[in-house]
Amino acid sequence: MQKKQISIQVGLALAGTLAFPIMAQEQLQGLVLEEVMVTAQKRSESSQDVPISVQAFGAQTLEQLGATEVMDLSRSAPSLSVGGVPGNIQQMGIRGVVDYSRNVGINARMGVYIDGVYQGRSASANQPLLGLESVEVLRGPQGTLFGKNTVSGAINLNTRKASDEFTGEVTAGGGNEGYWTGSGYVNGPFTDQLFGSISASKQHRDGYYRNTVTDKDFGDWDQQGTRGQLRWLPSDPLEIILAGDYAKTDSDLPISTRATDKPFEATKGIRENNTVEFWGTSATVNYMMANDYEFTSISAYRHTKSELLSDESFSAAASMISFVDEKSSQISQELRLVSPLEGDYDWVAGLYFFDTSPDDVSTDRNITFAPSFLGAASGNIAIPSTASTTSYSAYIHGNYRFANSLELTAGIRGTLEDQEFDFTQINTPDNPDIVGPGYPGLAFEAGDLSYKAKNSDTAVSPTVGINYTPTDDVLLYAKYARGNQSGGWNGDYRTTGLDRIQFDPESVDAYEAGLKSTMFDGQLRFNTDVFVQEYDDFQVFQLLNVNGQPIQELTNAGQATSQGVEMETIWLPTDALQLTFNGTYLDATYDKFPNPGIEFDPNAKAYDGNDLAYAPEWKLFAAAEFVQPLSSLGDLTFHVDYSYQAHSFGNAANRKEIEGIPSFELWNARITFRPTSEQWQAQLYVDNIADEEYIVNHYENTIFRFDRVYWGAPRFYGANFTYYF
Repeated sequence: MQKKQISIQVGLALAGTLAFPIMAQEQLQGLVLEEVMVTAQKRSESSQDVPISVQAFGAQTLEQLGATEVMDLSRSAPSLSVGGVPGNIQQMGIRGVVDYSRNVGINARMGVYIDGVYQGRSASANQPLLGLESVEVLRGPQGTLFGKNTVSGAINLNTRKASDEFTGEVTAGGGNEGYWTGSGYVNGPFTDQLFGSISASKQHRDGYYRNTVTDKDFGDWDQQGTRGQLRWLPSDPLEIILAGDYAKTDSDLPISTRATDKPFEATKGIRENNTVEFWGTSATVNYMMANDYEFTSISAYRHTKSELLSDESFSAAASMISFVDEKSSQISQELRLVSPLEGDYDWVAGLYFFDTSPDDVSTDRNITFAPSFLGAASGNIAIPSTASTTSYSAYIHGNYRFANSLELTAGIRGTLEDQEFDFTQINTPDNPDIVGPGYPGLAFEAGDLSYKAKNSDTAVSPTVGINYTPTDDVLLYAKYARGNQSGGWNGDYRTTGLDRIQFDPESVDAYEAGLKSTMFDGQLRFNTDVFVQEYDDFQVFQLLNVNGQPIQELTNAGQATSQGVEMETIWLPTDALQLTFNGTYLDATYDKFPNPGIEFDPNAKAYDGNDLAYAPEWKLFAAAEFVQPLSSLGDLTFHVDYSYQAHSFGNAANRKEIEGIPSFELWNARITFRPTSEQWQAQLYVDNIADEEYIVNHYENTIFRFDRVYWGAPRFYGANFTYYF
């Protein structure tokens, strides 16, 4: 407790220094509000001019936050929620609508895009923030312009375009727990018409968990990534961009520990491992026609591979070992025509194709029961399965101006999707001569199974809204949008045969009104919105007690509503001081959830009125940044930020003692020195100053029925040095 009090005092003392400039401000170049260009409407526009609830982060802001991957933005973007375990089973969502593609038969609700290319699986959602120009968090359903499976929102990552200006930088750093990092970025011309860029990074941290079996530390973490781009301008109207990226995360961090264990201690009989690897290529062609219409073609291929090996028994004997893996390949093609902005109207129209064939999405996942748990019935259950999706869609979205200040927005997208699913459950006993076929699964009523199915689905996603700009610096908007989420199959271990293996699509009707404004000669930016999202056939994971056996399934809960208020504020009271405050108030609950477990368990209750998982009522973020000139030496920048997350739950049942995630708050700080030459910079940082012990996930183990947790990161500190050339 004493070290926490000291850390809090240090953080408050640092925050206090930000309010007292000690040198003349006229020596400063001065802070300005960063203007971030976004592509939320398929054209490059200022985020302040887009009638969409979007929180945009420019390269400068990402550096200030020290964010290196998408999940790092969940503190400063309060509407972005993160649950589960980083890596293979990471859960991410927006406005309290959170899930993940748990198996090959399930798609996630939030879309992640790199330069317009959709990342089809949850394992690749936590993209590295490397070589980027901006990141856009688009809140609410984005069905018209982005398609199905964006019913909670979308995240756009926009990379830096290669240019004719030679620039580069290299960064090296280190910190506690054996942390080290290195990264670099180079951009420049090959000829007058051909430019290239490449960025790369690598990070490592030693394990900070203690294995109570071996009494040794474990949980090493490694991450590497690279992005490259060739940009060719063969003529004035034509631009061709070839891009590629690769990333890999390899971690021995435990996927969870028993809730009764001390923080960062675990009983593990094996070395767990969580690996995610993905790469992709794309070819983008932009052609500006003589009448200022722009044609764009984006052709892409992506591949993702993930593996998770875990000890589910939390015992020295490693009585139950789970192996979860997935491979997926996809191709996509988008053709788009964008009109000029001049005149009374503008529009964008496009065709889109997405296909996971011929490699499909596949898994060989299995679970092994040792004799120490099942005795002679020990053995392995495997569920080798595949799923494939082919999707076609067409869309048009436009704006019509009744007057200079009044505009109508409308759009519609139609989608046809074909899906196939091939599921097998195979039991292999260690000693078939003793127990016969069907074991070990028959001990849990999980016998051998085989299932194949096809499904076709159509969806229409309209949008309509009204926009009012009383001045150049104020935008008021109101809109309605409908989104759709694909149905699918529960490709998990089946203890109830093939009952409820298939689930239905879900849909959402969303209503939103917002304000975007810049005031006081560019010193204050204030954006806010209110929203109501009504979901039908809401898809939700839950733990069912079926004939005494626990199973985890995705079912259609019925109806759910996510509603609330969002706000982002940036204020420059002086040229030397920037203050930021972002906040989200959220009320996300099940309106109608009869809970299918009632038919198997008389003690089960309906979940009507329960909170959605990972949907805290409040999330807040505040930051202060102060620039202090040091005479002719350069500038010293102080940054401190604070984040708060209210109590939430890790499951629909909302059992506080088993699934409750207590509220927590975090303090972070950075001090950066850059000399007058701006040739280099040095930075010191501390994350989680108070060394807060907090959990980000809490749920019940399906077989052994004890609750387990995943701990948030402890205090990390270190230093970085960057050289610019």
